[in-house]
Amino acid sequence: MATRHRFLVRGNEHTVVLDEVDGALTVVIDDGEPQSLTASAIGLPGTFTLNFDGRQQSAYVQRRAGGYEVVVGGRRFQVGPAVGGRGRGAGGSKDREGEVTAPLAGVVIEIRVAVGDTVEAGQALLVIEAMKMQNEILCPMAGKITAIRCEQAGRVEQGAIVVEYDPIKE
Repeated sequence: MATRHRFLVRGNEHTVVLDEVDGALTVVIDDGEPQSLTASAIGLPGTFTLNFDGRQQSAYVQRRAGGYEVVVGGRRFQVGPAVGGRGRGAGGSKDREGEVTAPLAGVVIEIRVAVGDTVEAGQALLVIEAMKMQNEILCPMAGKITAIRCEQAGRVEQGAIVVEYDPIKE
């Protein structure tokens, strides 16, 4: 099942659709042509080899405030979640305020928050592994965690509420 994500790159919003077709991952960026993608972690944390439609490149990903710094082919990008508006938010779905749902089915491999924690918009709440890829689930707005509705090593289904929070309006 395809998953749709919105990201900000250099202040511009982009839509990325990931889908598994015949056992291979395909990527569509901004309604472009589907391209095949494989990614392999190599040695150092955050370092990957990407094979994107037959072109192999090294990539480095590092968490930064509100998103990530990604270096591919010597080019540096600041990537963050596109929050608000219609469609998918930072949590990966059309979540109601105060709830974060699983944007795809998978196994929860890491829970990064606890009940009572105060989180920032765009902060990673947990990690779901699906199709051999790790997907960070982000909080769409600042808030205080009130409930965690999943367990580490447990399976979640797409659309299931995984975290509840009380929003903090600034």
